[in-house]
Amino acid sequence: MKLIRKNTNKLLLPDYIIKCLSEIDWVNVHKGPEGENIIDFYDNDLLMITYGTRGSTPFSGPECLRYGGNTTSYQIYSPKLPNNYLYIGDGGSGILEIDKAIIRKCFSQGINPFADSKEKVSNVISEVVNTYTHYHYDHLHTGAPLTGLFHSLVIRKMIIGGWGPRRMFQNVFKRPVFPRDFSEMNASYAFYQIKDPRSSVIIFLPDGDFKEMGCSEFKNLLKQNVPQIKHKKVSHDLANCVVVKCFPTCHPDPCISYRYETYNHDNQIVSAITFMTDHDIRDTDYRETYFRDQVAGSDALYIDGQYENKNYIPGFGHGRVELIGEMAQKLKVPNVAIGHHDPTREDSQIDAMVELAKEANKSPESDFRSNILGASDRMLIFVPAKERGRKGIVIGKMDLKIGRKVEANLTSELEGTYAYTDLTSGYSVHDHTSTT
Repeated sequence: MKLIRKNTNKLLLPDYIIKCLSEIDWVNVHKGPEGENIIDFYDNDLLMITYGTRGSTPFSGPECLRYGGNTTSYQIYSPKLPNNYLYIGDGGSGILEIDKAIIRKCFSQGINPFADSKEKVSNVISEVVNTYTHYHYDHLHTGAPLTGLFHSLVIRKMIIGGWGPRRMFQNVFKRPVFPRDFSEMNASYAFYQIKDPRSSVIIFLPDGDFKEMGCSEFKNLLKQNVPQIKHKKVSHDLANCVVVKCFPTCHPDPCISYRYETYNHDNQIVSAITFMTDHDIRDTDYRETYFRDQVAGSDALYIDGQYENKNYIPGFGHGRVELIGEMAQKLKVPNVAIGHHDPTREDSQIDAMVELAKEANKSPESDFRSNILGASDRMLIFVPAKERGRKGIVIGKMDLKIGRKVEANLTSELEGTYAYTDLTSGYSVHDHTSTT
């Protein structure tokens, strides 16, 4: 167990996430020697923030205020990784949310990420590590090309994915469909193609680099007393790294699920979050070895639940909430966030789909029940290190309620739609942990 103190000015997290962490009564927040705000993390704390949870296309309107309308993008945060490295998954329209937060953080500290030197900008951010599940429009085209950080020539972008990530970016940043050609900013990019998404393990190293190895090589590594990741003549303890395991989802175009893990010095998994978008879950999945390895034992699972049984369309590569509930029961997944919502779904309809999953999660043979919820934009999933003596997760999310009448000069046709939306409630913390 290692206590890691982080200056909130150096955290590459939105202010509302930092505020959420500060409101958890068992998270220590205090002043540093120079009056700066400090959050005490443990090295095996693991966070995921979902910035976009819609599928297919962005969607906006009063009927989707609670769950949001951005397409897929998320952030992984571990205190083991460098302060000035930003780890993002996918590049749907949700990526613009974290992009905005980081650019605001730069300017608040007198740093211009588009005009200042690389050395100066690196005091806040030096690199974006962006992994991709796949390259459909809602995961790349609707956000990444418009991301300010991706246009800064002094911030390095490491793009990781299967099936030719460089070619995919060249096709997105290309005239006449985009006003800036990729050749104008190519120098600030690096690309890495995952060798075999069916059997690859990517290890994020504490110096900001990463290494890929096969599953069998990783299993042999765990047999060592003190596993060492050797990369570029440097050795790193596995316990100081974040492990990312790949799994090919059931989707008409190749797509990768990522499972993020942290380990202790006894080679045991301490925290695990699995991100599985664009997966057409099958009723036999829970029996499949590779699927079980990816999902079972996760503290939290984000999974595609765009359909319910009655409107399921086979062959599109998206999941059904009833099967998600059944699978979570069989594999005893404690926390499930259903995402990749259909763009036409209203908040109340997503609520109903979550209830279908909860009903399917019940079993007469077991008292176990998963904590199932609908994933939403700007949602925090915080898996506390076991060393904190907490069991469970914390969910932070935007708390938008229908209630207080807003004073507005609206026509009678619009008033019923818009006049009762209260946007003043802010962000709320839902602590699902208990002492161990």
